Amino acid sequence: MAYQEVSITDLQPGSYVVQVLKQTGEVIVKHAGWVRTSDAIAMLRNKGVQILLIDPDKKLPIAQIETPLTTIDAPEDPAIPTIKVAFSNEWPKAERALLQTQKVQRQLLDAVRHDSNIDLTLVHEVSAGLADSISRNQDVLLCLNRIAEQSDNLLQHSISCAVYMAAFARYLNKPTHKIQALITAALLHDIGKAINTDNLSAEDYVAIPASLNTLQKTNDLAGEISLWISQHCAHLDGSGSPKISAPQIAKGSRMLAIVNSYEKLTSPLTSKIGPLAASRLLLERTPHKLDPELLQLFIKCIGIYPPGSVVKLTSGKLALVLENNAKKPLLPKVKVFYHSVHQHHLPPKILDLSRQQEEQIDSCIDLKKYGLDVRNYI
Repeated sequence: MAYQEVSITDLQPGSYVVQVLKQTGEVIVKHAGWVRTSDAIAMLRNKGVQILLIDPDKKLPIAQIETPLTTIDAPEDPAIPTIKVAFSNEWPKAERALLQTQKVQRQLLDAVRHDSNIDLTLVHEVSAGLADSISRNQDVLLCLNRIAEQSDNLLQHSISCAVYMAAFARYLNKPTHKIQALITAALLHDIGKAINTDNLSAEDYVAIPASLNTLQKTNDLAGEISLWISQHCAHLDGSGSPKISAPQIAKGSRMLAIVNSYEKLTSPLTSKIGPLAASRLLLERTPHKLDPELLQLFIKCIGIYPPGSVVKLTSGKLALVLENNAKKPLLPKVKVFYHSVHQHHLPPKILDLSRQQEEQIDSCIDLKKYGLDVRNYI
């Protein structure tokens, strides 16, 4: 069942709150979690909370509702899963999350293009779905996203940024509500480009005013998301837009700047360079434009050869990268399927490069140069 918006006056003990959507006071919900008592609801109301997003599929048993707590309970560490789900088991779940995100984002962009009112409830829902998939096994969603192809460049860019942001925010151990907010910012950061087609080829900062103006028409957006979007073209040395420097640039804005830049450099639709070359180019933009510490962490997060990349091994065999290796980033787990020298297909074989010495990665390649479609080798 889809998430539901509820007024604070309609919130019931035993509900599971996903996110606060509208408030007039201080943010007090630090994580998604259960509301167990009427006192907790009264405290939320007193702090200015007005509208919340709840998961109707989650409901506490009556016996647990009267536990004497005065705040929303949060998981001990909501950003870190205890068990990594197997790649094959997560695949169908990640695929559904990505398809739903594509559907919602397409509807959102179409609404903006036709100057219709936008409803961010579904955006919050798909942000939560991406966050959940990443928490189970980030390699699956990264792989699925990279091999997906959309005819709409703006749609593809925003979704790819959201997937990268989901992985990045979780890698930094952000709490659940913050991960979802950062994903939402990534989905919405270029929404102003949908209003005017001239903005599609213009520099990113040109569309920021239009993006913010569109988002200001809805009450369902946290102020920090607007802040991150407004600053994502700023540079640490003050040379970007707006003309602010490092002390004034929020961490979420710095993360969005990295994700946005990386996606533009590596997008199969608009770029001709691979992930390794892109990482090197971004490192050259530090420390003047991009945050050097955050960039290093981002590269470690997604890998030198991110899942979904196609690589050529030293033997000439071609392989699809399936899983990153955090301890040995040059030696991921791959799926071999073709021989570039002999020009014939090979029986598909999963190969963990860290557990053998015969094969190493020679380079990233564009599979289309061989007349092949990567989606045929999943």
